[in-house]
Amino acid sequence: MNKGATLIELLISLAISSILILGLYSINLVSAKTSAQTKEDSFCMASIRNSALKLNLDLMQCAYLMPRDMKISTEKNQLFIAGLPYTSRHSGLKLNTDMSPPYLSIIVKSEGSYLGLDTIDIDNNSIPDFWADLGIITDSGPYVISHQYSRGNPTLLLTSKVAAGIGERVIPAIHYELKSDGLYRNGQLLAEAITGFDAKTNPEGLEIYLKASLRGTIKEIFYEYRLQ
Repeated sequence: MNKGATLIELLISLAISSILILGLYSINLVSAKTSAQTKEDSFCMASIRNSALKLNLDLMQCAYLMPRDMKISTEKNQLFIAGLPYTSRHSGLKLNTDMSPPYLSIIVKSEGSYLGLDTIDIDNNSIPDFWADLGIITDSGPYVISHQYSRGNPTLLLTSKVAAGIGERVIPAIHYELKSDGLYRNGQLLAEAITGFDAKTNPEGLEIYLKASLRGTIKEIFYEYRLQ
């Protein structure tokens, strides 16, 4: 005749089961934490990689039709790279057989946040080379074209007051800026995980610092780019 389990045997079985369940739960927690850490690491590295790739592509085509002394300009958390991005409405600056580089505009009016140019078509191909959210580099420093600017208007509306004077040179530039929600390129979010960005010029070229962070995970990169 089979005996039923005693109270002690039942308690022992419950204790063993509890230990096994606790062990499985701990393993699951560790696995979930490891998986989350891996995803955060990957997301941070992808943000740095995408930002560095876009920066390098813009720097590779930097100002080959522009004045050589106006290739790069920097401000706090901002970088201006001479040139124009390829978009659905613009294929970038092209060498015009009727003109010879460098391509640039000249300031004819400077008042408040407005800057009047002698031309907005610097390569003479009948397509305006300045538009909203793009950067510009002048002899006295960089500026950003306001989002309210209407393309084709020879008077640029900028996001800050103008210190540049009449007769100074002006060229379009690709604008990078670190904001509270990520790194922006020409007014569009490029990488939301980027929380640190700095660019400094040196005699050889440019020093770039990028930091990405997400829920305690931090990845950083510092590198130098030699301008051609």
